[in-house]
Amino acid sequence: MQVELPDGASIAVRIEGQGPPLLLVSGLGGTAGFWGRSGALLAARHQVITFDQRGIGASTRGSLPVTVERLAEDVEAVAGALDLGRFALAGHSTGAAIALTLAARGRLPLSGLVLSGGWVRADAYVRALFTLRLEVLRGLDFAGYERFGRFLAYPPAWLVETGDFGPSGSAPGAEEAALQALWAERIGALLAYDGTPLLGAAGAPVLVIGAMDDAIIPHHHQREMAARIPGARLHALPDGGHFFPITRADAFAAAVLEFLGG
Repeated sequence: MQVELPDGASIAVRIEGQGPPLLLVSGLGGTAGFWGRSGALLAARHQVITFDQRGIGASTRGSLPVTVERLAEDVEAVAGALDLGRFALAGHSTGAAIALTLAARGRLPLSGLVLSGGWVRADAYVRALFTLRLEVLRGLDFAGYERFGRFLAYPPAWLVETGDFGPSGSAPGAEEAALQALWAERIGALLAYDGTPLLGAAGAPVLVIGAMDDAIIPHHHQREMAARIPGARLHALPDGGHFFPITRADAFAAAVLEFLGG
C-alpha cells in the first residue's frame, strides 16, 4: 500500500505475518528489502510492517528536506495510516536514530523499542568515516560508493560466500547526479543527529543490539547507548558486521522475539 504525506511524498509500505504489530525502520539505505530474511522470521509471530523511506525504492521524495526528525514524522504517519494501536518499533543504524526520536516524542503507544546498530551521536570515528564516504561518492560515482560500502558493512566471509561485491557500472549522467544528491543529503542527516537529549525519554522497554565486529558503527556506541538509557538491555552479537540483521538474521530475530515476548 501507499501512504500519502502532505508534502507530496508517497511511502510504499509492506505488511506480512500476523500477531502483535512490529514496525521495522531500516538505516541509511532506507529500503524495506533490507529486512528480508530477518523480517520473515519475525513475521512468524508478529505482523511485520516495513517501508521504503522517502525518495528510496518505491517511495517518492516529496518536497521537504530529509532529516532524522522528518523521517521520524514519516514513520508516525505510516503508523497512523495503518491504525496500528499499540505496537513495537525497531530501527537499525540510522533507523535506530529515527526510532529513538519517535519514541521520545511520546505520541504513539509503544510496547517495546529495539535500537539495532545505533549510536547516540557521531564521534570522531563515525564523522571521519562518513566524510570519507562522501568524498568517495563525489569523487568516484554511486556504484563506487556502493562497492566501497559493502566492504565496510559485511564480514569478508559473507562477501566471498555470496560473491556480491556491488554494482560495476555507473548510472547515466542525470540519474547519477540525483543519486549523489540523495545520498549526500541522507549522510548529512546522519551526521547532524544528536540523540543525547532523548536518552531518558524512550517511554517503553528498550533492547539495544550490536555486533562486536561492526566497522561502520563500532560496538562501543551500542554499549554507551544501553548504559545511558534507563533500564535498557544490551545484546551483543560476536560477529556479523554492520548488516547483522542480514548476515546473522536468525540470531537477530531470536533476540528481538525473546525481548518482545518477555
